[in-house]
Amino acid sequence: MSLTLSPPPAQMTLDPETAHARLYLSEDRKLVWWEDREQDLPCNPRRFKVYPCVLGSGGFISGWHCWDVEVHRDGFWTIGVAKESVPRDHSLVPNPNEGIWAVYHNHYPNMYKALTSPAETRLFLRSVPKQIRICLDYEEGRVVFFDAESKERIFAFPPASFQGERIFPWFVVFKDAQLKLLP
Repeated sequence: MSLTLSPPPAQMTLDPETAHARLYLSEDRKLVWWEDREQDLPCNPRRFKVYPCVLGSGGFISGWHCWDVEVHRDGFWTIGVAKESVPRDHSLVPNPNEGIWAVYHNHYPNMYKALTSPAETRLFLRSVPKQIRICLDYEEGRVVFFDAESKERIFAFPPASFQGERIFPWFVVFKDAQLKLLP
């Protein structure tokens, strides 16, 4: 899977029905950030209650899809994809065994990792990506991350089976980080 051969970025927004109470979304549902105080949000089984997560709108059950995420400010963030069945109300270990394929950044120390199993994989990047393209090939079970500006591959997960389950863009934001869906 090559960034130059990828389809045009999918149009999507963030799903407020899934957002943790400490995650705030912009009016256009493209930008997400974390705050110390929880919002008073309606309780529903789709909302993340433990981790500061939010899903992208829609989800996919077939096809090849890409979307771009712009990193605003420094901090702790995680981006990737998750199966619809990922637990919302208790702890989880984010990795493919739990239905999550993602990379994360921790600003202290400045570190990038792929959330692989059984252990995380440290990533050594030539430059700090400001825009990341996530590509999902549902039929092939592929999830690949690219620096959207330099077109360098950041990480490719080994092929997996999504077992016919809907796959959603998945985001975690903590402290100072902000993530924005492009365009």
